[in-house]
Amino acid sequence: MDTNKKCAEKRKFQTTRDTRVVLDAVLNSDNDSDETDFSDSDWESSSSECSSDGETQLDDDTQASDTQSDDDQTASVANSNATSAADTAFTWSDRATVLRQRFSFTGSPGRKVAIDDITDPLQYFQLFVTNDLLAEIVRETNLQAAVLSAKPKGVKGHSRMNKWKDTNVEEMNIFLALTLLLGIVQKPELEMFWSTRPLLDTPYIRQVMTGQRFMLLLRCLHFVTNTSLPKDVSNAEKSFAKIKPVFDFLIDKFSTVYVPNENIAVDESLMLFKGRLAMKQYIPLKRARFGLKLYELCESGSGYVWKALLHTGPSMALKDAADGLKSSRIVKTLVHDLLGKGYCVFVDNWYTSPALFRELHNQLTDAVGTARLNRKHMPVQLKTKIAKGSTVARFSEELMALKWHDKKEVTMLSTYHDESTTEIEKRGEKKHKPVVIIDYNNSMGAVDSADQMVTTYPAERKRHKVWYKKFFRHLMNVTVLNAYILYKKDNDKQSVSHVDFRLQLIERLIAEYHTPEQRQRRGRPSLNDVNPLRLTARHFPKYLPPTAGKLQPTSRCKVCCSHSKDGKKVRKETRYHCADCDVPLCVVPCFEIYHSRKNF
Repeated sequence: MDTNKKCAEKRKFQTTRDTRVVLDAVLNSDNDSDETDFSDSDWESSSSECSSDGETQLDDDTQASDTQSDDDQTASVANSNATSAADTAFTWSDRATVLRQRFSFTGSPGRKVAIDDITDPLQYFQLFVTNDLLAEIVRETNLQAAVLSAKPKGVKGHSRMNKWKDTNVEEMNIFLALTLLLGIVQKPELEMFWSTRPLLDTPYIRQVMTGQRFMLLLRCLHFVTNTSLPKDVSNAEKSFAKIKPVFDFLIDKFSTVYVPNENIAVDESLMLFKGRLAMKQYIPLKRARFGLKLYELCESGSGYVWKALLHTGPSMALKDAADGLKSSRIVKTLVHDLLGKGYCVFVDNWYTSPALFRELHNQLTDAVGTARLNRKHMPVQLKTKIAKGSTVARFSEELMALKWHDKKEVTMLSTYHDESTTEIEKRGEKKHKPVVIIDYNNSMGAVDSADQMVTTYPAERKRHKVWYKKFFRHLMNVTVLNAYILYKKDNDKQSVSHVDFRLQLIERLIAEYHTPEQRQRRGRPSLNDVNPLRLTARHFPKYLPPTAGKLQPTSRCKVCCSHSKDGKKVRKETRYHCADCDVPLCVVPCFEIYHSRKNF
C-alpha cells in the first residue's frame, strides 16, 4: 500500500510539472519565442519504477481507466498540434502589413420587380403575399374545416362548425386586413372588437366581417395537411413543418423582390411564445426572453428583412464554415447569395471569429463585429487591461483586432479598418473614438430596428396559444414592414408614416375584396347599447329620417317597450327619436324619462 501511494504521488507531481512546462511553452510561443523541446525521461523513469514493484497489482477497472486516460492524452496532444498548426496562419503584430481598404461594391441594389403604381400600398404588399400563396392557404383551411366538422358534436349536440362555409381568396384578404387592423386598434380580448358597448364599440370592424365568421376563420386557419407531416424527424422539425411552406415562400420573396445595399447586419430576433414547443428558446437580453428565435439578415439603415432562418436545433441545414462553429455556419448560410460582391457584414460577438472573417474576406466580403477575447485565434496580447481612453490594436494580414477602453473595454474585429480615431463630443466632453466602432454603431442595429417597428403594431396576439398561427401573423407583420420600406424608397419625397401606410393598406384590401355578403346583419339590440352622456348632455327630439320604403317611418319606443303589462311586453310605435343617442322615443313623457332617469 505504501508503494502504491508513493507511485500515485510521483505521478501527480510529474503531471503537474509537465502541465506547467506546456503552459510556459504556449505563452512563450505566443510571444514569438524559440520552440521548446520536451523530454519524457522523468515520466518514463517514474512509470517504470512504479511498475517494477512485483507486489503492486491493478484491478481491471483501474487498468481500463488508465488506458482511457492515455487515449485522452493522445487525442489532446493531437488536437494541440492541430491547433498550433492552425495558429501559425494567425500571427499577430502591432503594425499593419497589408493595405487597409474596403472591397469595391459590385452589387446592384434595389427593387427587382416592376410595379404599375408606386403610390398604391396594396401592390407592394402583393409583391410578397401573392394570390398563389393565399389560394394554397385557402385550400388547406377548407380541408381543416372539413376535418373539424367531422368531429363528434359536444354534449349539447351542436357546434360552431355547423355554420362553416368554405372560404375563398377574397375573404382571406379581408381576414388579413382585419388581422392587421387589430394590431393598430388594440384591445385585451378578441371578442371586444365586435362589442357594441359604447366604451368598446368599433363599428367599422363589425361592418367588414362578423365576429363569428372571423373566429371560425381563425380556428380553421391551416397551412399544411396533418397527414403529410414528416415522421422520422425531431420534434422541432415536425413542428416547423406545419408552416414551413409559407415561411420558405415569404423568405424567398423577400430575397428575390429586393437586393440590399452594401452594408448588411446579422442578428437574432425573438417572437414571444411561452407555450410548450420544442423550438422555444430563451434569450435573457431580449424583451420577450422566451419564444421562437430567428436569425435574420437585414439591410443596415432601412431594416429590410432580406433573409431569415428559424432555429430548430441541430437539424438545421447550414453551410459549412472553416472553423466549424454553428454561429459561423449561420452567417455563411445567410450571406451565401451575396458573397463575391463587396458586401460588408456587421455581426455581434457571438458570430465574430477570425477564421470566419478570413473566410468571408477570401470571398470578397468584408466583416466587422464586436469580439470575444477567448475566441479561438484572437490575439492574447489584447487580454491585458488598458487605461481608460486608450486604444490597442493588433494586425494579422487583412484582420485587425482592436481594444478601446471607454466606460468599459470593447474589442472589435474588422477586415478593412485601421486603428484610426476621430474626435467626438458627448455631454460636453471631447474624446477620441475609433472609426471602426462608429461604423459598427451606425450599421449594426438593423435587426433591432426592424423588431422595434414590427412590435409597435403587433398583429400577433400575446395570448395566442397555437404557435404556428401566431407565427403566421408575425410573418404578415414582417411582410408589411418590408412593403413599407420599399414604398418609402420609391416615394422618398412623401412623408408617409408607418401607421399611415398600414391604414392605407387595410383600406385598399377592404375596398378591393370586400363584398356585401360579408357584412354583419342587424340583430337584437344590446342591453348595454346606451350613450354614456344621455343623462348630462343636451338632447332634442327629431323626426325619424325617411327611408326608401316610408316617408314617415316609425319605430318602437325605447322606454315604452322596456316595460310589460299583464305579463306581456308593451309595443308602442313613435315617429320621434333622439339623434344624439340614436334611440326612438315618444315625445311625452318618454323623452324626458330616458334623459333624466338612470333606470327607466
